[in-house]
Amino acid sequence: MTKQIIDMRTSSHSPDDAFTTPIPAAPGVLFGDIGLQMTGILPENLGNVRVLLTGYAQISGLGGEDSVTIRVFREGTAPVFVSSYPSGGSSSLTFGFSAVDFPPELVVAQGQVRYTATIENPAGTAILGAANFSGIAAAGTTTS
Repeated sequence: MTKQIIDMRTSSHSPDDAFTTPIPAAPGVLFGDIGLQMTGILPENLGNVRVLLTGYAQISGLGGEDSVTIRVFREGTAPVFVSSYPSGGSSSLTFGFSAVDFPPELVVAQGQVRYTATIENPAGTAILGAANFSGIAAAGTTTS
C-alpha cells in the first residue's frame, strides 16, 4: 500500500512572551486551531490516516500547588488528548506535548479534520505566554 504525507499545519498563539493571555478555568482558552486537509488520499488509504499533534506552552502566574490542563479535540467535541501539568510549587512552567489520532474514515472522507487545543487553569490566575500547536497527517500502512 502506498504511503502518503497528506498535510501539515501550524497555529501560533504567540511566538514570544510579549503577548500574554489570562488562562481561565474550564473550558479554558483556545490557543491552537488547525484544519488538516484530507483531499487526494488514495481510496485504499482512507481508513489508515494517522495524525501527529504537537504543541508548546510557556505559563506564568502559577501559585503553590496550581496546575494547567491541555485538551486537544478533533472536530471540537472528540477529545484526543487531555493532560494536566502541576506547577510543583513553581510560579512558571514551560512544556511541550504530543498526541496521536487515528480519525475515522467517515471524518477523513469529509475532506478536512479540524483540531483545536485549549488550556485551562482551575485557579484562573495563570498567564499564557509563547504557545504553538501543529499537526501532520500521513496515510498508508507499513505492509505492502
